Amino acid sequence: MAEIKTGIFAKNVQKRLNRAQEKVLQKLGKADETKDEQFEQVVINFRRQESEGSRLQREMKSYMSAIKGMQQASINLTQSLHEVYEPDWHGKDDVLTIGKDCDALWEDFHNKLVDSTLLNLDAYLQQFPDLKTRVAKRSRKLIDYDSARHHVETLQASGMKNDRKMMKAEDELKKAQRVFDELNVGLQDELPTLWDCRVGFYISTFKCVTSLEAKFHREISLVTACFVFWQLKKGPPVPPPPKVTPTKEVAEEQIIDLFGAADGAGLTRVNMFRLVSVEVIFLFFILQVETMHDFEAANSDELELKRGDVVLVLPTASVEDQDAGWLTGIKESDWLTLGVGAQKGLFPENFTQRLD
Repeated sequence: MAEIKTGIFAKNVQKRLNRAQEKVLQKLGKADETKDEQFEQVVINFRRQESEGSRLQREMKSYMSAIKGMQQASINLTQSLHEVYEPDWHGKDDVLTIGKDCDALWEDFHNKLVDSTLLNLDAYLQQFPDLKTRVAKRSRKLIDYDSARHHVETLQASGMKNDRKMMKAEDELKKAQRVFDELNVGLQDELPTLWDCRVGFYISTFKCVTSLEAKFHREISLVTACFVFWQLKKGPPVPPPPKVTPTKEVAEEQIIDLFGAADGAGLTRVNMFRLVSVEVIFLFFILQVETMHDFEAANSDELELKRGDVVLVLPTASVEDQDAGWLTGIKESDWLTLGVGAQKGLFPENFTQRLD
């Protein structure tokens, strides 16, 4: 057993010596080197692809670490807001509820990113170590092939008549070429295929990240907008009116009116933007326009408009289904009173002007 191990060790040492000698001769220009420029470019692409994939994995992990940081920051902010809320203010308990809902959305966002992108990235990068090992082995076997070829050429040039030695050298050359060809053929097929698949993988990865991110922002906007909506319906917290002192000639009725004005006037166009986001699943308007001329609806799918009406313009599901010069929208006044029950319809764009 010891003799077998010694023989294997000696054989491996001799291989390394032959390779080192062959490399030196090639660098000195005393031995020609078998080159495949096309394959060398494939290897360059392979190394670049591995580097890009590793960086993408590293940045994805940083992105997900930042998500966990934002999740914790959201929790801290919620706790802080809950502490500063006065006991008699509307929504004190709702703050914690909103915080828990937001925390659940952050956690769900993180977990889905792990399942759909990070695990896929890990699987994608697991292809590279084995191929990298085989590429390195191919390089060694190419040196073995060149060394065996040069040995045969040296024997042929010397005119040696030792047929046994020549036959052994030729057998070594055939064996070296066979081993090299087996590795080379496989890599010539697999490396270009892996290089071509990177495009589809990057597209699916980025598409998954952006869709999950968009879904997360829609849902978290809905959670916070619902809170704002109910707060607006209840009205803002009204502090007790300040005591009237002899030095202040201000009527108590005026003071009370100043605080009470927020109940009615607060629910205007500014707050409308918050109300719109309450139903972001159903409605996401892209701009506001004001009607410049009266428009009488001729069909049931058209809006009846009066001059001065403000319309929330909606994105259309299919551009082909809408005639040029027409827009789809909902009257702002209908939306504020009816919500999602407001009529959605078509109207001519040239009857309106855009509001900044």
